[in-house]
Amino acid sequence: MNFTKMSPNSSESSLNGESKSIDKYFIAKALSLAKKAHGLTSPNPLVGAVVVKDGTIIGAGYHKKAGLPHAEISALKKAGSNARGATLYVNLEPCSHFGKTPPCIYKIKECGIKRVVAAISDPNPLVSGKGLDYLHNNGIETVCGVLEEKAKKLNEVFLKYIASGSPFVTIKEALTLDGKIGYRNDKGKSYISSEKSLEYTHGLRFLNDGIMVSAKTVIKDDPMLDIRLNRRGIKNKLLNKRYTKIILDADLSIPLNSRIFDTYGDILIFASIEYDKEKSVKRLLLKEKGAIICDVYYNSTSIEGKRFLNLREVFKRCGELKITSIFVEAGPILFNSLIREKLFDKLVINMMPYILGYEKGLGLFESLSLRDKDMLKFKDLSVKNINDELFLSYYPEV
Repeated sequence: MNFTKMSPNSSESSLNGESKSIDKYFIAKALSLAKKAHGLTSPNPLVGAVVVKDGTIIGAGYHKKAGLPHAEISALKKAGSNARGATLYVNLEPCSHFGKTPPCIYKIKECGIKRVVAAISDPNPLVSGKGLDYLHNNGIETVCGVLEEKAKKLNEVFLKYIASGSPFVTIKEALTLDGKIGYRNDKGKSYISSEKSLEYTHGLRFLNDGIMVSAKTVIKDDPMLDIRLNRRGIKNKLLNKRYTKIILDADLSIPLNSRIFDTYGDILIFASIEYDKEKSVKRLLLKEKGAIICDVYYNSTSIEGKRFLNLREVFKRCGELKITSIFVEAGPILFNSLIREKLFDKLVINMMPYILGYEKGLGLFESLSLRDKDMLKFKDLSVKNINDELFLSYYPEV
């Protein structure tokens, strides 16, 4: 590839310090624009673009939804004829292949852009440097690698999905200070999350293509598994958002009157491949309710005598359905399976300011067994404070 790769210690870079600062400034603008569509562009990436001439932004845009114009096209359209001789800043390499929309590189050339600055190259093998190569070979100066880490973080879902074909998996747990996820009372199980933390959790749901729970959660708690937010315009956004409620239900045991059938979003149920007459009838009834049923194998080994669905196969099937990100609100069994098999990309812990104690509290970690060499370490902590509560986000250390 013939584009310039930016790096702090590169002696080959033709840009002076001032130019680098300018490039960072406008790439940051592109990243901010891209964030406006967070949760709405799947399976496409988040992309923002600005057209700059004489230090002034003359056109800006972002990709709003798969099938709609790409960020570069929106920005160039707003810039109009003034785009000739300008610089285009974009947080992801312009596309060079035909999808639902034509390649952006031809429009960039046609508009007379003289310089393109990208944060990262596109890992999609259909692009992967070809876009910047084309521009370079057609006399347009190209630079790549400006605010690279921030750009990768923004599109972590897309980068994982395009490289592996599997969704980006986030586990979320609400925990007391002594590691409990709820407590027992006369009515059964009660929850510890506050209204404020629940609102923030629904915001996290919105950023993902789907939410995953076990059948046990559906049976015991009868959750809606929807997205409830009070933000202005959120209803219109939900109409444009793909959202899937994913249930792990080996025996197809969830009730037909569960509230998940009455709320927004598709319902995808993973069952075991083993069927008897009763289960076959239940399958037909669930499909009549609108559910999509996918049959998968059990794991080859059991845990404490119990068999569980093969989660690797589950995530593979989700990827084939173009579900690029999954938000898992797991009970102890599902949580332990994901942790034990290292089948997650991010861990979000909502720390609540309570101590419940051993007998009253429902524990998350009691059945989790890891050998010393398998001890999990986490990194890249980010913290969100909501009154006396914390949301701690970590990535597993590879």
